[in-house]
Amino acid sequence: MLFSVLALYLLAFLALPVGAMVLRGVTNTEGRFSTDHLTLLLANPVYLESLGNSLVVACGAALLAALAALPIAMLLWRHHVRPSIYIELCGFLPLFVPPFVLALSLQNLLGRGGALGWLLGGDLDPAILGLPSVMLVEALHYFPLVLMTLVMTTSASSQQACEAARLGSSWWRLMTRIFLPLGMPGLAFGMSITFLKAMDDLATPLSLGVTNLLAPQAFFRVSAYGSQDPLSSLIATLMVVISALAWLASIRLVRQHVSWRSGAFAAAAPSRRQTIVGLSCLGGIVMLYATLYAGVALTSIARIWSYTLLPESFTLSHYLTALGDERGSFINTLIYCGFAAVVDVLVGLLMAYAIDRAAPRWKTGLTWAAAGLLSVPGVALAIAYLQFFRVVELPFFNQTIDASWFMLPMAFSVRGLPFAIRACTIALQRLPKSYVDAASLSGGSRLRVATKIVLPMLAFGLFVAFLLCFGVAAVDLSSAMLLVPSETDAPVAYSIYLNMQSTTGRGAGSALAVLSIALVTLSLFVLLALLRPKSKAASSFRKFVFTAS
Repeated sequence: MLFSVLALYLLAFLALPVGAMVLRGVTNTEGRFSTDHLTLLLANPVYLESLGNSLVVACGAALLAALAALPIAMLLWRHHVRPSIYIELCGFLPLFVPPFVLALSLQNLLGRGGALGWLLGGDLDPAILGLPSVMLVEALHYFPLVLMTLVMTTSASSQQACEAARLGSSWWRLMTRIFLPLGMPGLAFGMSITFLKAMDDLATPLSLGVTNLLAPQAFFRVSAYGSQDPLSSLIATLMVVISALAWLASIRLVRQHVSWRSGAFAAAAPSRRQTIVGLSCLGGIVMLYATLYAGVALTSIARIWSYTLLPESFTLSHYLTALGDERGSFINTLIYCGFAAVVDVLVGLLMAYAIDRAAPRWKTGLTWAAAGLLSVPGVALAIAYLQFFRVVELPFFNQTIDASWFMLPMAFSVRGLPFAIRACTIALQRLPKSYVDAASLSGGSRLRVATKIVLPMLAFGLFVAFLLCFGVAAVDLSSAMLLVPSETDAPVAYSIYLNMQSTTGRGAGSALAVLSIALVTLSLFVLLALLRPKSKAASSFRKFVFTAS
């Protein structure tokens, strides 16, 4: 019965909507296969340009982030420096913070009247650059993620590399023969996530005034012609195909047998010089991002700030406005993301159990298929929902599902499901099977064993999965911008975007952004603090990133 519910969930909220969307793009009004829509799409130079631009931006952002991360990771590896688990955790903050906040912060700093723009004597607004600005913002936003995944896959061999260098091996040979092969899984994982997120991002291009990308074009088609527009279906299908191909390409590099040999790293402590080099490098990165986000932080407390290095006067009224007027958006976020996280935990636990019980030859395929849900673009999923559920009515509410808020948490749940499956898999692996066997042999029924033994021991792991899925859903703007019924039903991330688009709401929007980032950061650090006494937090956290164990 449980697996029937799981199959129904995947069919109703993933396979059928996306399949119907693809069919709508490649069939005519009579339901027959036709290339008319594709011909019309390719004949329009705007859509061809958007396709090429999306590929350039996504590939460019991933490549820039990798080029910036490689020399720093090499430096840390050579000097035998391993960041603490808290520093590694900061590298994964980009997954829980929307990138358009960085774009708006840079606009406040570099734009007309901004601090650095005024200081350097010109208008350096990133929106002037167009596509390069989007590429640069995406690369800067996901650079910490690429760096930390690269560091986590190579630092275990740093001690052996130091010993080999002392015995006469050149560092260049160690870099090319040891560092790069070991770091390839982490590098490919970080670059693939950057590519997928940049391809799917909708808010960042719009906040920078860039519309000639696939995601904004699909958004405009739905806004202008309705959700049943076949060209919007075809654009969304192209996004799905490109994202799936990029994910499949990364699978060849992200190996399932990645191992974490923490003992190898702990064999010897780094020297004073190595510690200074590592701390200086990491401190410089922290200072860089503190400067990049200073635009939002200063705008949130500025009363008047124009053509000066710092605001002329300060106020806390923006925070009071955000906490007062945006109370509804906080409640909406709790409802949408909480509902989605609960669904993710339930479905993720079932899927993790199914993968764990699968035959060895199926386990790898099922694991990668579950992780492949990361490649489902939020814009494409939202369009699929609008098309598929337009005639489905909610019982007892007398309205169709596409006119309600119900679709938004379900889209969030599909997008967050890979994180839930991974967290639930780790929780199941830590469950002592001897306890379950002993309880069963003692005469306990399956229900009693589940409620008295299994669930209490999985409670903490399921709580971790809930928090992770909640955080991922809270920053998913690609789905929210299409599925939110009205502005009064908007979650916090969408409210930040709406406020920052108006001149009078920038202060409140910046305050809301600072509060959200602070809350996410605090939640992750509290989660890690709770995790450390329970088990080896570093091992659990690093295993969570990859499909290794």
